[in-house]
Amino acid sequence: MNGENQLTFALWIMTLRLIAGTGKFRAQLEPNVAVKHVNESLELVCTALDCPSEATFTWKTLEDISVGGVMKSNQTTSLKTYNRIMTEDEKTVVCQVDCGGLKEQRTTKIHVYSFPSDPVISRKNNLTLMCTFRSVYTSKFFKLHWVLGDNVLQDEEITFDVHKGVQDVSSEYPMSDEYLGKNITCRGVLNLSGIPEGQKVRSVTAQYGPAFFNISSNTTVKVGERLELRCDADGQSDLTWRKLGKSEVLSRDKVTVIENVTWSDAGMYECEASTKLVSLRSKVGVTVQGPPNFPKLRLSPAGNPRAGDYVTITCDSDSVLPVQLTISGASLNQVEKHISSISINIPSIQFKDSGLYFCDAKNELGSKRSSINITVQAPPRNSTVLVYPSAQVMEAQNITVHCSTVSFPPASIILMREADGFQEFRSTNGTFHLFNLKSEDMGTYIVNFTNELGYEVQTFELIKEQQTTTAILTKTIVPAVSSMSLLTAIALLLRHLRRTKRKSSDFNLGEVLDI
Repeated sequence: MNGENQLTFALWIMTLRLIAGTGKFRAQLEPNVAVKHVNESLELVCTALDCPSEATFTWKTLEDISVGGVMKSNQTTSLKTYNRIMTEDEKTVVCQVDCGGLKEQRTTKIHVYSFPSDPVISRKNNLTLMCTFRSVYTSKFFKLHWVLGDNVLQDEEITFDVHKGVQDVSSEYPMSDEYLGKNITCRGVLNLSGIPEGQKVRSVTAQYGPAFFNISSNTTVKVGERLELRCDADGQSDLTWRKLGKSEVLSRDKVTVIENVTWSDAGMYECEASTKLVSLRSKVGVTVQGPPNFPKLRLSPAGNPRAGDYVTITCDSDSVLPVQLTISGASLNQVEKHISSISINIPSIQFKDSGLYFCDAKNELGSKRSSINITVQAPPRNSTVLVYPSAQVMEAQNITVHCSTVSFPPASIILMREADGFQEFRSTNGTFHLFNLKSEDMGTYIVNFTNELGYEVQTFELIKEQQTTTAILTKTIVPAVSSMSLLTAIALLLRHLRRTKRKSSDFNLGEVLDI
């Protein structure tokens, strides 16, 4: 800078000082009051006016505590910047300015609030609503109103504990059926000047339950028919159909349809009409009718009974309609009753009672029949032995012996000849053929009918033709106590006799006896 320019600059500085000296130094702080939402930014500007020298700035609170934010200053101005206002920044801030030993200060009040969103109305239980405001803060009063139409139902004034900072605020209101279908409003108001109008009031309005709710009456339908269940509610309600006892949703429409009804479709159905605040449920019963299912026919005790056992035959039906049950079969006289269960007792069942037993279930829509086969276990009884052509035989003649008995399990049949001890001949069908008979073959023959329950013995005698006597039959019955008792009885009967077995029932007595 040359000499002339330096002189000009010096004169200019002197002029400024003379001008400044004519004013009075003062401090200025803007804004006077700051109202900010949590997390918003804030800039405070402190200015030294008419200060002829470079000013210094100090920021603090009335309690002489330092404040947050970032300070940036020059000769005449100081900025205090808050990037994100927090509730703890709500203070009275002092800016002190020192101008060449002259001091002056200004204050501003920072108000912080938080009111970010509309409230949420929810159900606390079936009869109580809850309104919740999230993340609310104010050092002033917070007012909360429950409103139905133009009527204020409930007013609350809430004071905040500033030391707790941002909080959730909730209010409860008891409801009743008189409010169903009506709109209820929860409204909150921050009583703080300086809040933008759009943020001062927050509210939510919701319908309390369906305005109307109707459901089909109890329904009866036949197997195979089409079933329609109807549920009506106002247009703001969501509908859900379920069958009680099952979790899956049948339908979300007003009408749920089952095209081809089966027995399993019987039961209770529930329609739920839901709004944001209330769910109403109603039930309808569905009865399915049709021909009876196959009746359940059973014997007690189970299994094949033994002769003389006490048994009970029972038949049950699950028909929805009145049913007629009939038990018949074998040696049983038909028993008929108009009830859902019928039983018949047989105090001492006998072999003759074996056979098929039937139970018929009948209602006005059809009938079904079930059967059970009962086989009575019994030792051999009523055994017979027939000799063809006759028990009077000639030399070298052939005869046939037919043996039969009544028993279960089937009996084994053994023919024994009494000559030089006993020989045994077995037959699968009870028929024995004796060929080329001789005089030595005459005598007494024994037929033994045996099963696991006992045995029966028949005897006959072969006589030469010149004799006039006929075959004599005698019968001996020995009941079975056990397999050991049977062996003992046979051993006593056939003691000291030899046993030999043959597979064929056709034999030549001369050859067998080596004659």
